[in-house]
Amino acid sequence: MVLDLLSHNPLLTATVLFVALYLQWYRNRLKSVDHLPGLRVAFSPLSLPGALLPTSSWNPGLGWYWQWRTTAYMNHENDIISIHLLSNETKVNLEKPKLLSRVFLLWGESLISANGNLWKKFRRLLAPAFTPQTFSLVFRESVAIYREMLAEQGWDRENEAAIDDVGQLALRMTLVVLARCGFGVPLSWSEEATTDGSIPFGESLNVVCHTHIERLVIPNWAYKLPIQRLQHMDKAWKALGVYMRELIAARRSAIDSTSIEAQTEKGDLFTRLIEALDEDARIGLEESEVIGNTFALMFAGHETTARTLTATLGYLALYQDEQAKAYSEIVQLLGSRTELTLEDVTKMDFIHGCFHEALRLHPAGPMLPRDLTKDVYVELQHPYPRTMCLPKGSRVIIDMIGIHHNPHTFPEPERFKPSRWEGVPEHEVTMFGWGPRACIGRKFATTEAVTVLALFLRDWMLEVALEPGETIQTYQERVMGQSRLLGLAFGVETVPIKFCRRHPL
Repeated sequence: MVLDLLSHNPLLTATVLFVALYLQWYRNRLKSVDHLPGLRVAFSPLSLPGALLPTSSWNPGLGWYWQWRTTAYMNHENDIISIHLLSNETKVNLEKPKLLSRVFLLWGESLISANGNLWKKFRRLLAPAFTPQTFSLVFRESVAIYREMLAEQGWDRENEAAIDDVGQLALRMTLVVLARCGFGVPLSWSEEATTDGSIPFGESLNVVCHTHIERLVIPNWAYKLPIQRLQHMDKAWKALGVYMRELIAARRSAIDSTSIEAQTEKGDLFTRLIEALDEDARIGLEESEVIGNTFALMFAGHETTARTLTATLGYLALYQDEQAKAYSEIVQLLGSRTELTLEDVTKMDFIHGCFHEALRLHPAGPMLPRDLTKDVYVELQHPYPRTMCLPKGSRVIIDMIGIHHNPHTFPEPERFKPSRWEGVPEHEVTMFGWGPRACIGRKFATTEAVTVLALFLRDWMLEVALEPGETIQTYQERVMGQSRLLGLAFGVETVPIKFCRRHPL
């Protein structure tokens, strides 16, 4: 009877065949990952529809790793990703998916998007720029910019100051440090308006970082429509491209003059990129690769550091006991002195721990996607010890929030506890990544961040800016609990803080 029904109804026959094939495909997919439990959804969180739709019970979206951090992985009773997978990326044959690096590829290949020999070439070119001389310059410029900030904000004449979002200060500070130390651009704290009506450099970079998804999906003809937001966005993207090409042209011209001699000897990031333009194809760079790396370093060198610096200031304002320990460390190191030195900063273990703990709670890079180029075997511990094969062709998403909120590894994972990092070797501070593709600028970032934190804590007591009737607990939920992807980095959305001078004028 059933066969007779199917033979007289082609549409029903096709439907049954489709369902049978789909179930077989679905069964094979589950079998290929050893029936590992996980999300069963219509869209991948990293697909365009999955990313655009909000996080819900049927669509994880881009926010699931934060919103579900306490209940993900079946309440952390399953190891979806093994730490052994990350120990040496080249040996386990992991590649960054090009599809997920498209925003960086809009400018050209870079250290962030590249794989294989191309990535090795970029790394070999840029790594020597991170020297003790570079970190000394980062320290000096961080101190100088802090003083500029106080003067521009008028805080040098005030005993109290309040700011609605300390993140805006952090973003500007890290951008100016990077511009001066990495690119030799004498950017000031206050960005002056342009005379020709173009968008200033800092604003154009901010717009680009916050509109990357739109840029990928909006067709070119749409920017000609009389929609102010689209026109402003297009203007900002074009302006940033002009700025980067002008920077390249100016530095390329200056490299042959005596005015750049000291900077060439120092080997800053930008000089090394420009000098590589004149090398042969094997070791040299194309102009698009210089532009791609320029954008990648501008983003990675300021936005990620700023988001973590913001979170650190927010947590220190919340956890007054931890703030007191950090201040005590500064007092003990300074003694009768008032000015910091780079040596002081390198000895501030507790303040380093504060920065690392904020980065653990809010990883600036929340997920690391990789494609497997061969079968990889991983050792799992939960729910029971076993070896599992991840088949060639699989896409592995390394969930940095899930890893660093795992109660098996970090007891009381939601608590800000800088002492977790006491005595932990630098290579075990896993928020910067593992293996050869770990963050190339980690010491640049930590030198800058710890210097800025020490300066703030030396001069000011940090307090939370409570709303009427609000408690510390509700403030933490309202402020520190509202994290998401901001531009190209993950971080706390808005952090209002009150500053009270430790030694009133």
